[in-house]
Amino acid sequence: MSETKIKICGLTRDEDIKIVNERLEVDWAGFVMFFPKSRRNVEFDEAVRLGKQLKGIEAVAVTVSPTPEQARKIFHAGFGFIQIHGELTERTYRACHLPIIRAFNSFDRAELERCAGLDNIEYFLFDAAEPGGGKPFDWGVLSGLPDYGKKIILAGGLTADNVAAAINAVHPDRVDVSTGVEFPAGGKDPELVKRFCEAVKNA
Repeated sequence: MSETKIKICGLTRDEDIKIVNERLEVDWAGFVMFFPKSRRNVEFDEAVRLGKQLKGIEAVAVTVSPTPEQARKIFHAGFGFIQIHGELTERTYRACHLPIIRAFNSFDRAELERCAGLDNIEYFLFDAAEPGGGKPFDWGVLSGLPDYGKKIILAGGLTADNVAAAINAVHPDRVDVSTGVEFPAGGKDPELVKRFCEAVKNA
């Protein structure tokens, strides 16, 4: 049985909160903020409101190239982690008083090595080139990954049908899903969330 933990990302509705609260296997829930280009973007205050409804699940603030001011705002709102795609500047890093999930949408060895030396980064998250697009990440590029001393989260196109293979190939600490557990029009599908969680558990 897999001990891989689960993050459900891109929650936008009260119904989504209810769905993850009913799944004991879900450890983290992600809220996209400060990024209007994403169809899962929620206003900051709404993300805080939704996060407060979680039961035993850590709220993760998902950002793209956040400013120092945004990082401080996230910290004071009570999120458990900040997930950073795009650019992570020195100023923003110094403003982050939460553990960081550093997301990579391409295999940038120089950035991996830079971030490996930053103590406040706890996780490396490997995602598809287009985050939230439902396209699988190329798991093969991780086979020769050096041990950077960070825990690994695998994202990008995961579904109930392929997550077991992904876990067996990469052995991540966590898996992260958004599109793979959604209705076509958006919002989390309780049946797909159930199937995904069961597939991870049985991997």
